[in-house]
Amino acid sequence: MKLASYTIDGRASYGIVTEGGVIDLGSRLGEAAPTLRDLLTTGVEAAAAHAGASPDYTLDQVALAPVIPNPGAVWCTGLNTHSHFAEAAALMGVKDLPPVPMFFLRSTQTLIGSGEEMEKPKLEPDFDYEGEIAVVIGKTARNVSVEDALSYIAGYTCFNDGSARQYQIRSHQVPTGKNGYRSGGFGPWLTTSDELEHDSLHLEPRVNGETRQSMPIDDLIFSISQLVSHISEVALLLPGDVIVTGSGEGAGALRKPQIFLQEGDVVEVEVSGVGTLVNTIVEQRL
Repeated sequence: MKLASYTIDGRASYGIVTEGGVIDLGSRLGEAAPTLRDLLTTGVEAAAAHAGASPDYTLDQVALAPVIPNPGAVWCTGLNTHSHFAEAAALMGVKDLPPVPMFFLRSTQTLIGSGEEMEKPKLEPDFDYEGEIAVVIGKTARNVSVEDALSYIAGYTCFNDGSARQYQIRSHQVPTGKNGYRSGGFGPWLTTSDELEHDSLHLEPRVNGETRQSMPIDDLIFSISQLVSHISEVALLLPGDVIVTGSGEGAGALRKPQIFLQEGDVVEVEVSGVGTLVNTIVEQRL
């Protein structure tokens, strides 16, 4: 299934995305599972029972929201691809691959859905894209083994880790540059794990139609299974939590010459078998 969060006529809801439109689960399941995060907590079997229903809306009638508008945590993984590590290592003065995954957290204020505008901070000249594959946790995970980790994933989606590079560099800390208001594209929907071949996932981010990154899943230094397992050693992962797994080479800051995002640019992040996240860049609105 493909499961999306959205608004319709000012009402927040979620549902199953089909070729014919959207089957509204918010109205069908009501208080039993009022949000997609609640559905993951109770079990997606409740959604499957409605999968054959006639769509309530066309996709054009709804405004897509972040896949999980209210995740308990968004774990983002830094320098977690061989290609990105190789292009960044010389600038950082490091040679050896990290011994363990490196994470930073994003706030829910940063998240936007597909079709929404991504805001470039007013004083940031070097606003950048980083397309990534994200996974959403489907059941409570604590001290999970690498071998069992994939069974804790509800599904996969796309993420654009919009990055304010000067804030990131000047602070000597990653989170400031990674928590710009409305800077994290997250969507368009969640494709459940049973519909995908995990090992064949491929990521392709584009800017104004030009391919800027191209990353097979095996470019990851630490696999998705390893990321889930490692986080669960120290944190309690809950249904609806998000893990953003890492970006391949080709971000604007490391291209020669550098190229950054400007108002009006359209960034697409496509993950094979999942869908395409689309966001237009605008100057800060608030």
